[in-house]
Amino acid sequence: MSATFPNMASIGDFDPLNATIPATKVEITVSCRNLLDRDTFSKSDPICVLYTQGVGNKEWREFGRTEVIDNTLNPDFVRKFVLDYFFEERQNLRLDL
Repeated sequence: MSATFPNMASIGDFDPLNATIPATKVEITVSCRNLLDRDTFSKSDPICVLYTQGVGNKEWREFGRTEVIDNTLNPDFVRKFVLDYFFEERQNLRLDL
């Protein structure tokens, strides 16, 4: 380890058998504009559901959902989704309203 850079890892610190996949966290914020009005007597009450797709079985799994916002066709959801992002790996997401 260098005295100039005491917090830097050296090549001797790398163990390829115990290395992890490079990843980071991403935050997804959802807002919508001009949604179709699906309610009969008022404007829609939208909610957003985020699904992630499994790598091996391709099955969609619910990751989370936002709050319901009453009587609007232009929601700005407060709830944010925070998930792991793996570099150079395809990750399918689906947002249902």
